[in-house]
Amino acid sequence: MYLFNLLFSILFGAVTICLDPGHGGTSTGAIGEYIYEKDVVLQVAFHLQNMLNQVPGISFVALTRDGDYNVSLQDRSDYANSWGFDYFISIHENALNGSVQGTETFCYSLDPSDVSYQLAVPVQNRLVDCYEYTDRGVKVGDFLHVIRETEMPAILGEGSFLDYNLNWNESYLYAYNVNDHIGIQSWAYTRAICEFLGLAYPAYGNGVILIDNMSPGFMVDDSLAWSLESSGSPWMLNCASTSVESSRIASWASKIPVNGPYNVQSWWTKGFNRSSSVCYRIHHSDGYTDVFVDQYANGGGQWVPLGSFVFDGDCLIELIGSESSPGNMIADAVKLVPPLGIEEQITTDLMVIQNPASSFTFLLPPSFIGVVYIYNSIGRKIDTLYGTGSRVWIPENMPSGIYFAIESQNLSSSKLVYIQ
Repeated sequence: MYLFNLLFSILFGAVTICLDPGHGGTSTGAIGEYIYEKDVVLQVAFHLQNMLNQVPGISFVALTRDGDYNVSLQDRSDYANSWGFDYFISIHENALNGSVQGTETFCYSLDPSDVSYQLAVPVQNRLVDCYEYTDRGVKVGDFLHVIRETEMPAILGEGSFLDYNLNWNESYLYAYNVNDHIGIQSWAYTRAICEFLGLAYPAYGNGVILIDNMSPGFMVDDSLAWSLESSGSPWMLNCASTSVESSRIASWASKIPVNGPYNVQSWWTKGFNRSSSVCYRIHHSDGYTDVFVDQYANGGGQWVPLGSFVFDGDCLIELIGSESSPGNMIADAVKLVPPLGIEEQITTDLMVIQNPASSFTFLLPPSFIGVVYIYNSIGRKIDTLYGTGSRVWIPENMPSGIYFAIESQNLSSSKLVYIQ
């Protein structure tokens, strides 16, 4: 079903992307004190794949490897070329001598008309934005196999120098995911890719896990018994359909990056021949729960809540047909949404200011003599406000995004600031 979905995407001209987490197996890549490059880039690729799956304009996102095993350079380019992906993005981290830090992106040439260069520029800019390390620029990478031998626009990103250990230890940030160090890089890729394609990108840190029928985590019991349909408003390009006169099963599986409660939702397509009773079996930390839905009367083409459940480590959601309720059963997409994502937090306590014309005032008692710290979205302190009572921050020439103002005497007292 996985390869069939890919072939369907290619035939119908939808955007397909091949993500290439570098190294793997005996090829460790850059060696940090706390973690290897091969492990970092695989986690970045998993997060990036999940984020891109949330973009309706992108129909298929594949990986050259999905575990810790060897994949030759030739196999990587052969895989991408054989299936004719639209874009190839290789994910790497750098290393040198422990004292160099920065970000760089490679493409075949620096010709502005080269589509690879046009993709590399926003990727480089967003990777620099996310870590604020030295901008080492977009560089010619025609000597790199996966750029030289792939037949589609291809880039290779080097997010940071994993062995850097002067002012901080970069491998430690990755190994313990300090301030979402992995998620930030994944979202930078996501935003850049969507900007390049002219598509809306998901919010950073929304914590959503989305698995479509075109994702590698989707499986069916018998691929010959299922067909692909593109009508009726599927989530991405299509959905999987089968008759439930003979009981059939489809499933969605994914790793859970943050354990805890999630609101589970499902998407299926509209149609006159839908079954009036199908079962979503949701496997969670306390066992499993069966939720029965009517795919006929409950419409389609919208997210339908299935309930809230706690997940630990991974999730598995099965769709099970009932012979007592004939008709077509539709397996399209499911998603897990944290009860309180960052989007909800921002709307409850957010100050929006224009940069650099406006200023932000942190209201404090007149007797307050502590300091107020300003942090950026990756937890780096960028300013300290001294004085007595309320403090005023003038964010001159600061990039747009989320900032945090925290008072030194009460670390739970903070404000979110969004600079436009």
